[in-house]
Amino acid sequence: MYNFIEVKPNHIDDFSKEHLKGHIFQTSGWGNVKKDWIPKYIAGYDSNNNMVLSCMMILRKIPKMPYYIGYIPRGFVSDYNNKDLLIEFTEYLREFSKSNKIAFITIDPDIHLKEDEKLVYNSEKISGFLQSLGYNHTDSISFEGIQPNFVFRLDLPTSEDKEDAKKKVFKSFSSKTRYNIRVAEERGLSCEIYDKSNMTDQMLEEFYKIMVVTGKRDNFIIRNKEYFKEMIDDLFPFSKLYMIKYSYEKDFERLTEKLKKQQDANSRALVKIEEIKKELLGDNTEDKIEKLNKKLQDNENKLKESERQIEGFKNRMEDIKPYEGKEFYISGAIYLYYGGKAWYLYGASDDVLRDAMPNFLMQYAMINDSIDLGCYLYDFRGVSGDLNPENPLYGLYKFKKGFNGKFVEFIGEFDLVIKKPIYNAFKYVFPRFKEVRSKLRNK
Repeated sequence: MYNFIEVKPNHIDDFSKEHLKGHIFQTSGWGNVKKDWIPKYIAGYDSNNNMVLSCMMILRKIPKMPYYIGYIPRGFVSDYNNKDLLIEFTEYLREFSKSNKIAFITIDPDIHLKEDEKLVYNSEKISGFLQSLGYNHTDSISFEGIQPNFVFRLDLPTSEDKEDAKKKVFKSFSSKTRYNIRVAEERGLSCEIYDKSNMTDQMLEEFYKIMVVTGKRDNFIIRNKEYFKEMIDDLFPFSKLYMIKYSYEKDFERLTEKLKKQQDANSRALVKIEEIKKELLGDNTEDKIEKLNKKLQDNENKLKESERQIEGFKNRMEDIKPYEGKEFYISGAIYLYYGGKAWYLYGASDDVLRDAMPNFLMQYAMINDSIDLGCYLYDFRGVSGDLNPENPLYGLYKFKKGFNGKFVEFIGEFDLVIKKPIYNAFKYVFPRFKEVRSKLRNK
């Protein structure tokens, strides 16, 4: 027998922090962030009065009706293999819903169904058991759910020197990802980090401007600026803003240096070619002539490549001329960490200087900081489960895959229905409303 009671907000935080299935969305801080919802905090205890379950549920009033919808983000925190606990808590949720006028409750547990497209042991049984208790099950391929059903998660080493761990993780990235990180560093990009202690209105405005650009480009709804400020404040010290800054001066200096090196190499290649041509005019054996011709061809190829690179550097110097004398931000992200886990929550990137690879540097900075914080897991958050290269979201999948995380599919959403007519209205009418709202908000 288990006992479930409403508790004070801070009572659930330590349990969520220490539990394997704990999540920052299952903390009082996240309840504070959701200003338009009413948070409820529930704890479950066994017969020895040991805490075995924590739950942060948020409620939202249904307009013009005396009922609420309930949502338990990333599922209540507990052992989902404990069937007796699941049975009793589900019954508690039914009674709690009736007494609090909740029409239905949605949960989306942090339980992996598949990792790299292979089934995780016991995950199907957990899903099936929840359904046997009366939960309606849905999953999604792209971003139809409340939380993304597919993510990339990177395991981080914790048992070795932190600098060695960073080197090990960097080496695990794909060669293209490592190259793009180096490009970002060479292009004069730098990463700045802000939290409640040093956040300014100006920096928040910079992030929000880029977020608006991203929302219009990728067609998603933009939350208001205050929401991001409240997230940084309410989740402190577990929330940070990362901003990537571009510097024309650094970029120009780097291009000038590379151009000079390439021009020097070009000059050396020209000298070498002339030397080989002179040598070919001398008295040589057939074997020597063949070797000299091969050397000549190799050096002429090097010269062509050198000239191509020189032209490329000159073109890029011309491309960045509009930014002469300027420094400005071109991407940003909201980062959360809690209980050994870290999440890339919101990302934004400008339309300019995308070839400078700012998002690669930003992810790398957040991964390194996660290692410094002692985290064992870094969550890149959502990607599409449709891996067709023709899918418009395939580029996001390729980008995150390059960091060598696990491709994770969760077990999906589960709805505990108390008032079926209201539930059906939300299930089948609201998605259309959401689509219309998205189009209006992004005009």
